[in-house]
Amino acid sequence: MKIIEIGDFRIDRDTFRASIRNRKVRLTLKEFTLLVYFAKHPSRIIGHQKLVSAIWAADAAGQPERLRVLVGQVRKKIEHKDTPHYIVTEPWIGYRFEPAGEASPFQVQPNQVQPNQVEL
Repeated sequence: MKIIEIGDFRIDRDTFRASIRNRKVRLTLKEFTLLVYFAKHPSRIIGHQKLVSAIWAADAAGQPERLRVLVGQVRKKIEHKDTPHYIVTEPWIGYRFEPAGEASPFQVQPNQVQPNQVEL
């Protein structure tokens, strides 16, 4: 699938272009890779190490801080004060991508997570 249309997002993997609600978003290659990974796993909690391995592959060791920075950079480009939250931090676990946004700041607590909702 070369074009991913999910929620508020349209991601063209051939041209490395992404848009949110028809607004173009300029992303670096790593930011784009992260957004594509999230789009392929919507509404699932993805563990930090799983994301690090998916983004940096063989160079994954010691990248947790780089992951936090990368997620922060993507958030700055896709999140706005008056829009829903797309990337939700799940404390001590990882992140969850909500392509249509999350209406409230509620975060799933670790004891409420079902095993099939988490990729560690």
